[in-house]
Amino acid sequence: MRYAIIATDGDLTHHDGDLDWDRVIGPEGRSRIYLPGLAAAGWANDVGLRSPDRYPRNVTGSCVLAAFGARIQPYAGPIVFTGWNPANTGVGLSEIESLPRPVETLDVVHGDVIKALAGQTPRDLSPSWAEQMREIAEHVRTVAAPGITIRAVTLG
Repeated sequence: MRYAIIATDGDLTHHDGDLDWDRVIGPEGRSRIYLPGLAAAGWANDVGLRSPDRYPRNVTGSCVLAAFGARIQPYAGPIVFTGWNPANTGVGLSEIESLPRPVETLDVVHGDVIKALAGQTPRDLSPSWAEQMREIAEHVRTVAAPGITIRAVTLG
């Protein structure tokens, strides 16, 4: 399977082969990040924000996800990108697929975010887009982690 990872230091790497979710995302579980209109999905640690020492906030990954239309919020730990096909619902099939080739769009958006976070304006984008990425980055760095609500469930 083809997938990509944005590490917490902002580096983007591409991979082919089996994806060891526990090693890459963490043993706590993964959470799919909806990317509207794309045949791709983002993935982050399900409880990463509760363990900042183990899963630091991924500023670059959070900005790339926001650029693709995901919810603007902090995501912690490595961010994984895979292909996504919600129509794969047959027995033995999974909605998770390989990233389509080429993966240029992810590379370009990642590069644009890196430039914006360095105070530059990417060539094909407006200064306001770059400023928005810097604002999102600041939000990711500083917003409080969301709380967790546990409710008792009674059956019967």
